[in-house]
Amino acid sequence: MEKEGSSTARVSNPDRRQQERYLGFLGVLFVLFSVACARMPLTPITPVPTGQYHPGRVVWHDLLTDDVDSAANFYGRLFGWTFQERDRYTIVLNDGIPIAGIVQDRTGTERSARGRWIVYLSTENLEESARWVDEAGGRVIKGPAEMINRGHYAMIRDPQGAPLVLLRSFTGDPDPAEATLGGWLWNELWTTNTEAALAFYQPLGGYAARQAGSGDTDGYWVLMSNGAWQAGMTVVPFEDVPAQWVPVIRVSDPIAVAARVPSLGGRVLVKPDHPLSEGSISVIEDPSGAIFMVESWQP
Repeated sequence: MEKEGSSTARVSNPDRRQQERYLGFLGVLFVLFSVACARMPLTPITPVPTGQYHPGRVVWHDLLTDDVDSAANFYGRLFGWTFQERDRYTIVLNDGIPIAGIVQDRTGTERSARGRWIVYLSTENLEESARWVDEAGGRVIKGPAEMINRGHYAMIRDPQGAPLVLLRSFTGDPDPAEATLGGWLWNELWTTNTEAALAFYQPLGGYAARQAGSGDTDGYWVLMSNGAWQAGMTVVPFEDVPAQWVPVIRVSDPIAVAARVPSLGGRVLVKPDHPLSEGSISVIEDPSGAIFMVESWQP
């Protein structure tokens, strides 16, 4: 979990080209993702059906990229992940447990900003959630509809433009468990307006919200359900980067992880030695432009 009072540092974007890529392609990526997923048989989000649902929890992640082999090499060497091919869908495993998937963008464009991590948010009533999205100023991009083998879904954007998937899984949600090394620790919403985002997500996810540490409404917020922390929310930490959900991967040594990133074709956007990172957090861009974070955390 994110440590109370901490937040990603707000810094100037170190590369103007990165700004242009994100601003130009964020919307296109989500449309491509929705088309790709609708046409392929996906895997269930649980290896064994649980029959249990946890509305408001992030229950799955998919990576959209134009180069699956490059993504597998990058994440495999960085975290020890392994991969299984299922038709046109690639399953990501951490210690043999499926934790995510990779979807290939086959449009053939030469533009490089093709990477995007997409989070899936469990919902109790998909139709009602989709109606709320429209009423609250968001947008339903696709659905409600059915993903083959996975469940009923709606692909949406929140009012600030951050994309995500609402899901009612066929097999139930994964059981809550402590994050393992190389697994998902946390998810952060980077938004342009925390007050408006809270007004949207609290009814959508059934969240209570509290501010971590002190400060104004633009500080770090924690979204909770049933007393458990579900996600973080903060102002977008880079200038001119759009609102988005950013997953956090648990590691034992963020400094060592960040040191390996350049040789694997990625970029370190915020180093662990940044004053607000306190040596425990790094923000990373993979070779196709997808942003994620790594963090060390002890229960």
